[in-house]
Amino acid sequence: MTVMRVTLAAASALVAGVVLAGCGSATGGAGGGGGSAASPSTSMSAPRLAVPPADGPVTGQGTVIEVPEKGPELCLGPVMESFPPQCEGIPLAGWTWKTGSFEDGSSVGNPTKWGTYAVTGTFDGLTVTVTSSIPLALHDTVAPPSPRPMAPPDLSAEEWAAIETGVRVIPGMLTSMREGDQGPVLVEVVHDDGTLQDWADQAFGVGAVRLTSMLR
Repeated sequence: MTVMRVTLAAASALVAGVVLAGCGSATGGAGGGGGSAASPSTSMSAPRLAVPPADGPVTGQGTVIEVPEKGPELCLGPVMESFPPQCEGIPLAGWTWKTGSFEDGSSVGNPTKWGTYAVTGTFDGLTVTVTSSIPLALHDTVAPPSPRPMAPPDLSAEEWAAIETGVRVIPGMLTSMREGDQGPVLVEVVHDDGTLQDWADQAFGVGAVRLTSMLR
């Protein structure tokens, strides 16, 4: 199992100049074999250059880290298990640390603060403007909505490998992994308003890639 991650800045630079060699438009309906990867000679540009903004309030769960020179960020993807922890997260505007709900590195001369939270606010595609937050231990976690049942297409090992490479251009991609030998490729993104999933269905075949928005 391979886990890949890119920062928002790196994703924007990547999608500006990279095309999906080896993956193109797919045809067919839902169900087993409903989509197929295009021939290696076909290419398709990335869906858009930026993470889509949210129309209304969204909530993200993860580690909030504040390094003085960067400001507070919400880590929706992997976090380095160092002391203090590190990540490349989403900038938070209007963030306030609440007494007793966070840790800091002052014992080792490091002013970094961190804690795990459920953060609610508006999202413009780059920054979450915080309207409320709660320590994650006190948050009533709600599972993400189950995607519509869809059998992945019948693809070769080479085609699946091309898809695993191709999803790297999706803006705001945090992690990806293939579920078993026959897919689908599961991708976590910062935010999807539905347009990224629609693009992935067209680019790789319906059922080949399943996106989960971490702000929802």
